[in-house]
Amino acid sequence: MDSLTGLRWIAALMIFFLHIQSESNFFVADSRAQGALDSLLAAGRSGVSFFYILSGFVLAWSVRPADTTSRFLWRRFSKIYPNHFVTFLVACLLLSWRDMPVVDFERMFYNLTLLHSWVPGRDDIWYSFNAPSWSLSCEAFFYLCFPLLYAGLRRLKPAAWWGIAGSSLLFVAALPFAVKLLDEPFGWSAHFIVYHLPPVRMVEFLLGMCLALLVRGGHWRGPGMITGIAVIAAGMAVAAFLPEEYGLARDAACTVLGFTLLLPAAALADVRGTTSIWRAKRLVYLGEISFAFYMVHEICLYAVRHTFGDDEPHRPTVAALVLVLATFCFALVSAIVLHHGVEMPMMRVLTRRRNRPSEVAAAPADTAPPPVPVPTGGR
Repeated sequence: MDSLTGLRWIAALMIFFLHIQSESNFFVADSRAQGALDSLLAAGRSGVSFFYILSGFVLAWSVRPADTTSRFLWRRFSKIYPNHFVTFLVACLLLSWRDMPVVDFERMFYNLTLLHSWVPGRDDIWYSFNAPSWSLSCEAFFYLCFPLLYAGLRRLKPAAWWGIAGSSLLFVAALPFAVKLLDEPFGWSAHFIVYHLPPVRMVEFLLGMCLALLVRGGHWRGPGMITGIAVIAAGMAVAAFLPEEYGLARDAACTVLGFTLLLPAAALADVRGTTSIWRAKRLVYLGEISFAFYMVHEICLYAVRHTFGDDEPHRPTVAALVLVLATFCFALVSAIVLHHGVEMPMMRVLTRRRNRPSEVAAAPADTAPPPVPVPTGGR
């Protein structure tokens, strides 16, 4: 699914620029440009939502019929944990470099066990060490639930998949606004509930799973990629003007419809072999390293800030742009090193140990999903 791989890079880039925007006092000199920058880049928050929907879509699309739960979970562990552990160690080195406390057994425990998104009201735990790793806590929960969710969904009829997908979409769209009607239920902040709590974010993952089943079964009837992109852009424009009081999940609420339209359209473009800008060779490669890029980009931003001085908010505009470009290049090179030096080798080593001869012999028949009866409608 090369188009989906290429789209992964766009989502990772959105998150990178979101964090550039959040550090705008460091990068932007002209205060008049601040508002425009905030509006343009803040919608990058929806990049995490896109990853969650895409994760559900890809896993449901690529299920191996003869697979077991233990092998599935081990592959997921082999994919995400080596990058997480290595970036955790690098983050510890950076904290030491800045003479900041590193040894905190509570934060280390939650971070290394991927439980840090489960702790209410503790942003020091959510964003500990390498801040973007908080989302892996949600992903780990999704992976644990996936075999049961998939088994349940496969027993349902396509009408139920449509119903679950529609209900999930409405839930994501309404949640940031509905939660404002409640006064810290269970004593938890709205931010924790709508942005960090894994069972809540799993609705996006479930949406992706249902979309994949609908496309695989030939039941998807939706518009093409151009419409999906236009709806996403409109959602980002709406999100830019919503009050901050609706929190970080407002962007996901405004873009979830566009993502719901774009992902099936991109998948069908690959199945049909029709034109897709997301299948460009270089873009697909960037999509392949997007997880590594996601895991290193804020560490690189942190290192650049410390190297060039945290206390220079009035940097000339040209110098600020050069720093943004340098940070991006630094993060890109670091991602390539992490992908080829850690992620891919560790996946090969760890999964090889789990593959018995009989499993290897069966692999060619199990790697591809069933043929997709593709509808011809939709543009």
